[in-house]
Amino acid sequence: MENTQTPVSTLRPAILGTSAFLAVQYTIALIKLNASSGGMMNKFSSIARDQYLGFLIQQNLLMLVAYAIIGIIGFLLVRPLTDLLAHRIPCRRPLAPALTAFALCWAIHGFCKLRLIQTRPYFLSPGDFGWKHYQALDAIPEAIKPTVFLILFTLLPAAFITGCLIWHILRLGRKSKIALTAIIALTAIAATGRLVISSHSPAHAATTSSRPNIIIIGSDSLRADRLGCYGYRPDRTDGPAAAGVSPVIDSIAASSTRFDNCYTPIASTLESAVTAMTSQYPQDTGIRQMYPSRETVEHANRITTPLAEVFSNHGYETAAMGDWCASYYEVMPLGFDQISVSNFDNFKVYMSQAVVMAHFVVPLYFDNSLGYQLFPQLQSFAQFVTPEVVTQRVKARIEHAANSKKPFLWHVFYSCNHLPYRSAEPYNSMFSDPAYDGPNRTSVDFDIDTFIGGTDLESKWKALPPAEVRQIRSLYDGATRLFDSCVAEILDSLEKHQLLENTIIVITSDHGDDLYEPNVTLGHGLTFNGGLQANHIPFIFHVPGTKPATIPESVRLLDIAPTLAELAGIPPHPSWKGRSLAPWITDPGHPRQDLPLYGETGFPFIQFSVNGVERPALPPMDELTWIDKDYNYQFVLKPQWLKPLVDAKQRCLKTRDWKLVCTPTAAGTRHFTLFHIPTDPHCLHNLAPQRPEVLAPMRAALDRWIDQHIETPIPAIFPDGEP
Repeated sequence: MENTQTPVSTLRPAILGTSAFLAVQYTIALIKLNASSGGMMNKFSSIARDQYLGFLIQQNLLMLVAYAIIGIIGFLLVRPLTDLLAHRIPCRRPLAPALTAFALCWAIHGFCKLRLIQTRPYFLSPGDFGWKHYQALDAIPEAIKPTVFLILFTLLPAAFITGCLIWHILRLGRKSKIALTAIIALTAIAATGRLVISSHSPAHAATTSSRPNIIIIGSDSLRADRLGCYGYRPDRTDGPAAAGVSPVIDSIAASSTRFDNCYTPIASTLESAVTAMTSQYPQDTGIRQMYPSRETVEHANRITTPLAEVFSNHGYETAAMGDWCASYYEVMPLGFDQISVSNFDNFKVYMSQAVVMAHFVVPLYFDNSLGYQLFPQLQSFAQFVTPEVVTQRVKARIEHAANSKKPFLWHVFYSCNHLPYRSAEPYNSMFSDPAYDGPNRTSVDFDIDTFIGGTDLESKWKALPPAEVRQIRSLYDGATRLFDSCVAEILDSLEKHQLLENTIIVITSDHGDDLYEPNVTLGHGLTFNGGLQANHIPFIFHVPGTKPATIPESVRLLDIAPTLAELAGIPPHPSWKGRSLAPWITDPGHPRQDLPLYGETGFPFIQFSVNGVERPALPPMDELTWIDKDYNYQFVLKPQWLKPLVDAKQRCLKTRDWKLVCTPTAAGTRHFTLFHIPTDPHCLHNLAPQRPEVLAPMRAALDRWIDQHIETPIPAIFPDGEP
């Protein structure tokens, strides 16, 4: 019998199905958000729930704008298919078209998440890759994956969207059809024009300026002795690991000047960055811990003249780019004209980010230029601004610079090597034992609540089994290889746009990390126990036209500003305390001498024990700091703890062969330990009682630096030569 049933209208069912899908997504997001905040027991999560509940509610309501936009677009995509199925498969059940629309929304959403494998894999957690629908892509042979992915993730969506647009156009009136068709045509022409311009941009490449461009590329917590060019070889050397942890950096180092012994005066990111860019010690700038007050920052800005400001005054374009580890530029811009970093150290940003990440449809569909216009906070969230995103932004800026005659100074700063050493495949397993299946499989098992609210982490970290230590080190090696890949893309882009031969490239970092060497555990800037690996950083200068060289003499991070200024032909600022190393780079025969390292520890998340010393008692981080509502909701050290914190800092003086450590005691005295680095690199044997002729002049110099802020050069410490 012929079915004479008239198909129901699909307008309302499509709206109902799309709305129901979004309602389910919104509910899931609220459940996730509640679960995540309930699981955190530190003081700041309690503050978020108790004092900022209204803000959290406001942020969740703001997400409804995104859901409304998604709903409109979803309806436009789902309605044609719903209508087609309703006409092909008539059904007496009135809810059938709505259920069809709901199912189609879920299918499109699943496809978009699957597409992240190609477009934004950094949005997916390691657990996501274990789902069967992601694993299905592994069945595609590697040789044809690019073609299959192009068809599946680009051509197919384009054809589907085009078909939906045509379906809607055919149902409009004549005038509406013409107007909409014209809009689509103009959009297509504009997009095509951008592609053509982009594809032809290398023809206009190469700045005509005779002044060199400069790019400083760093990775937070990257230590020098874990790079291949500094002699490091990982335990695993099979497959992709055979190339080592830093093949690209090793290659450029071979044609560069490599400083084998460069140290930062403070192994903490904000303070070290200020030191590098202002060429002054932390005790001179006042930026001595990572939670400065507004007054401290304003004072530092008044008394310093950063490298970028000097270069900008001489006609350079200056820019800082990075991910969450570069968020300090939001606190202290340090003279850069343009800043593109994630904003992380702001309590409201923490909360807003938690809300957006719970509503995953927002980053999934709005991580693009249009989304940034609607929700500008997206482009600064830590989860969104990944190393891959930073690299793409750098490459886009290189393309723009290729058409400009203006020289540039850029600082590109990555989070690759920062705890918890999390990186996507293939990096996170590249150097690991394939048989390992413990808690540190994809990243360090790091409890943030214990870190900011506890005081007993030293004993827990010391108890880590050897297998876990090996795994943590392998994760660090994978993170280094990720950074090396980022450097490779930047170098390739510079070469593509014919800028490489006129660009000075500096590979460095802010500090290193302890990785369970003798007498240390994890972290940085917390102690001068053990060796100086947390202060030892890579310092590689690739200066076109100079001969490669290896410099064994000790230098400091605060020497980078005067060095770059001289290489660019710009006078150094009188306030800079660093030494220009440019003559060492341009003239291999230029006389050199070791420069002293005067250092201090940073914020005391942990006060590591020192044999024979009772250290001053300090509370945990969540009691040392507060949230300053009048300072953009920044975390700020409580004023009453500023002097006790500074007074409790360990200090260090390193000459060529000797290391002196000063540890303040609870009684208000100073305890000194002395180590001979060539024979005791991990500084396990205190020689202070046996070598008074070394201790006395070094102690006097370190006391003078602590109390009077006077740096004594090594020849003045040892007039007759270093013992």
